[in-house]
Amino acid sequence: MINNQSYVLVTGASTGIGLATTQYLASKSMHVFAGARKQEALEGLAKISNVTPLKFDVTNTEDVKQAKKIIEEKTTGLFGLINNAGIGKGGPLMDVSVEDLRAQFEVNLFGVHQITQAMFPLLLKVKGRIVMMSSDSGFFATPFFGPYCSSKFALEGYSDSLRREITPYGVKVIIIEPGRITTPIWDKGEKYLDKYAGSLFAVEAKAIGEYAIRKGKTAGLAPIEVAKTVYQVLTAANPGLRYIVAENKLEYQMMKILPASYVDKLALKKVQKVVGLAHVAEDQNK
Repeated sequence: MINNQSYVLVTGASTGIGLATTQYLASKSMHVFAGARKQEALEGLAKISNVTPLKFDVTNTEDVKQAKKIIEEKTTGLFGLINNAGIGKGGPLMDVSVEDLRAQFEVNLFGVHQITQAMFPLLLKVKGRIVMMSSDSGFFATPFFGPYCSSKFALEGYSDSLRREITPYGVKVIIIEPGRITTPIWDKGEKYLDKYAGSLFAVEAKAIGEYAIRKGKTAGLAPIEVAKTVYQVLTAANPGLRYIVAENKLEYQMMKILPASYVDKLALKKVQKVVGLAHVAEDQNK
């Protein structure tokens, strides 16, 4: 029989990290409520043992209420909430519309708040754990990914405040910071490459965007590595506050402690190098 500590909710479970996490936790005999928006994804999730698919969008209040109702009917508590649902928008900040910036925060911050607030009473019952899927972009702001970085920085601040408020009541908050992971988010990012063609920053933005997508598709870690970290966080007696999931952990840790002015110089050199490489590639293709 499944006990309360086996019940977890994974948002954004249709692809990438969310799907890998759902599959991995289910394989470890946890019962996963897997949130997704599209019917095709829900049908696929329904075929996995120990998984209950839930159709909901974290930004839709009624969806979230219905999801909570279903979970309440099937359990007496929720041990894990994995806030994985998220989107990524890029572009030069001086060209990004307020609407696009709001849309970014609507999912990556406000949606997280809405689902966390709804599920908190269920987590409180069994002194559960909230896992926030942040990013290396939550502590290292890369140029031309300002909307996404801003939302992840906000998520980190939200998570720190939440942890300091609810830890005395037995609910833990843990942040996971994946680096480059091979997921469909890179395919979705391609639509932004020519969106700002008329921008003052068009050359740099496109070069950085193409570089990030290429690296994401070819040099990223597999999503299962993040899934394993989620499992570790849920099962450790005393989990840490933050977990970086990347091959170059030391480099990321250095970014957290180096002076901002030095990191600025590194970022500028990177942009210049990538733009230079893009020009070389263009010349070779002529």
